[in-house]
Amino acid sequence: MSNGHGLDLALLMLRAVAGGFLLPHALGKLLGWFNGPGLAGFAAELRGFGLPAAAPLPLLLALLQVLSGLAVLVGWQTRFAALAAAAFIGFTALLALPRGWFWMRGGAEYPLLWTAALLAVALAGPGTWAVDSLLPSGDIA
Repeated sequence: MSNGHGLDLALLMLRAVAGGFLLPHALGKLLGWFNGPGLAGFAAELRGFGLPAAAPLPLLLALLQVLSGLAVLVGWQTRFAALAAAAFIGFTALLALPRGWFWMRGGAEYPLLWTAALLAVALAGPGTWAVDSLLPSGDIA
């Protein structure tokens, strides 16, 4: 495999994992799918972090995660989508940090891993095997 194809395959794998894992996670928050908490449970999670969970906030954050997960997965507006998801999950990591390091105890380990993966996607871009590669070169991807 030539160097260019290897890099494109690596970027596709990174996007597939980051977007493909984020999407069902977000759908669990939005719709309660995959044993997720749904919007009411997600609002309770936000309140558990000390954030206001008024009606539009959980909906908007869940939609952000769904759309950014899907966009990263298919490689559409990849850098923007990955950065948006990384910002939200990075904020979650900061909120979890006082609980310690390990995620199994509510710590920051898992959201920091996701933040790093999504920042890697944002920095590296989508690669050739992405919707962005089909768009005119003037887009922000």
